[in-house]
Amino acid sequence: MNWSEVVISVVSIIVTALASWGVTELTRLINSKIKDANAKEMLSSAVTTVSDVVKQVYQTYVEALKGQNAFTAEAQKEALAKALETIEAVLPEKVKAYLTDNFGNMEAWLTTQIEAAIYSLKNGQKAVTV
Repeated sequence: MNWSEVVISVVSIIVTALASWGVTELTRLINSKIKDANAKEMLSSAVTTVSDVVKQVYQTYVEALKGQNAFTAEAQKEALAKALETIEAVLPEKVKAYLTDNFGNMEAWLTTQIEAAIYSLKNGQKAVTV
């Protein structure tokens, strides 16, 4: 095992831990700021799903490409597409309807949340904003 593999493994562990912590903090923030129980449930579900899928795509797709120095701009677009596809497949219909009704373009909202989750993970920030 060379140093780059060790560093990638360590970074992966740290990113996963930070992501889990970030989701917990974001859920706490949502619960403290939003009074409508239905809105809390819908947004918490959406944000948790986005976070989980971002971690999954990172673990199964991005990490493998980075290990081969093959994470290009095209691969980055593919990772985003994979994340969007997975989120839309697993997000409950009632949450999709809530997002569409309240934010208009669900895909645009999800893309923003994915990018925010990635930014927060890369920069060690507490939480993704909703």
